[in-house]
Parts: sequence; C-alpha cells; structure tokens
Amino acid sequence: MDCSFISINDLQRMFHKLDKNQDGLLTLDELHWILERLGWSEHTPEELELFVGKQSLDLDEFLRFYDDAVSDRKEAKNDSVVDNDDAIVGAFNVFDVNGDGYISSEELRTVLERLGFEEETKSWDCGRMIRAHDKNLDGVIDFEEFKNMMLHVQ
Repeated sequence: MDCSFISINDLQRMFHKLDKNQDGLLTLDELHWILERLGWSEHTPEELELFVGKQSLDLDEFLRFYDDAVSDRKEAKNDSVVDNDDAIVGAFNVFDVNGDGYISSEELRTVLERLGFEEETKSWDCGRMIRAHDKNLDGVIDFEEFKNMMLHVQ
C-alpha cells in the first residue's frame, strides 16, 4: 500500500478522529467530509456509496480506498493532457481559508487542525513550512508558489 501524499500513520489518526462513536467504522458522510477537506469533493455521499458498495468503512478499507483514490488521481494526471490548474485551484482554496489569495501559517494550521491534526500542529512550525515554499519572501504562499510546490517545481 503506497498511501503517498499522506502517511499511513496520519491516515490512521484521521480515521480515529473521524470515528466519533469509536465503533471502528467511518460512515460515508464522514468519508465525504474528509474528502472535501482534501479538495476531492467530486462525489456526493450517495455517489460514494455506489463506489464503496456499503454504508461504512473499517480502517483497512479506508486505507485501501485512499490508496486507490491517490492511484486513480496519479493515473488521471499521467493520462491527461488537460492543464491541472482546476485541481490545484481547488486544493489551494481548501487552504486559503479567508479567500484573500494567500495561504498564511495561521490558515495552514487551521486546515491541519480541521483534518484532525490538533496535537501535531502544536509542535509543527507552520511558519517554517510556509517559508520553505515562499519564493518571494512575503510571508505567505500565493497560488503560483502553491502550484510550484504541488508540481515539485524549484
């Protein structure tokens, strides 16, 4: 299982944070919620049920679902000659909480907390994460810097 983009440990923590009633299952509504936060909200919970074939996923099914979704996205990217700006804009908008066209360290922290990383954000230096990709040194990430980061352009 590749699970690139988000580590298996982080996915497991997300799963347990989303599993509010601690029954070891994520409902399709909970799955849809996390997909929206990742910028992958192309499907309604009802459409997800058609893909998943059931009302909930256990941890192993969730990890396989995520791994398959990442693989499908990589294949679509490799097969597509269409510019991926729409997908990148969608991802950028997830992090640009206030809609000003920039991602600040506070917005990064807010989104990470929404994704279930409350404890981790206490020790992570979101400012340092921003500075690592802030090429014009204005203290925030604009769309071009975000795009370059996503496409691994130096």
